[in-house]
Amino acid sequence: MVKHVLARLKAFRDETRGSLSVEAVFAFPMLLWALTATYTFFDAYKVQNTAYRANYTISDMLSRQTDPVDADFLDGLYRVFRYITRVDAESSWIRVSVVQCLDNCADEANRVLQWDWSKGVGGARDLDSSDLEFYRDVIPLMAKGDRLILVETSVDYQPPFAQALVSFSPEKLVSHVVTRPRFAPQLKWSNG
Repeated sequence: MVKHVLARLKAFRDETRGSLSVEAVFAFPMLLWALTATYTFFDAYKVQNTAYRANYTISDMLSRQTDPVDADFLDGLYRVFRYITRVDAESSWIRVSVVQCLDNCADEANRVLQWDWSKGVGGARDLDSSDLEFYRDVIPLMAKGDRLILVETSVDYQPPFAQALVSFSPEKLVSHVVTRPRFAPQLKWSNG
């Protein structure tokens, strides 16, 4: 009886028919996982890169302005941003701020910064003096009396495979770009 059981176990061990199907059952989910992971991570970097490029485009446009900007001008920049990134108005915003260094400008920890003005479009709030501490690390060192333009953009990113094993939760991709005015000493705001 024992010899019979051992012989059946040996025959089962040596049997190779159908092994490809068993291997495919194990390999196919791993292949599918790798494919969705690659696509998801590539898509996230593509969206983030596009948002940064749109931010740099807006920042460059503002740095070349010699006339004061107004709400209509910022609305136009917001439409440009949405066109480049291909996002809708509910899932994005931009904010433009001009910051000036008043004193201790060479000392990053003790410099005195002040917003000249700050305006948000698409649901972003305007910044005030209480927000300066948060942006201290974003704003580079500058000369006393110098002004910089801070452009912030935000895009709500929804991963393509939100319920997949490899995906991550929806993210808000916020980018900050700081630019110096090129052709004028400062970028002015006009209420008209």
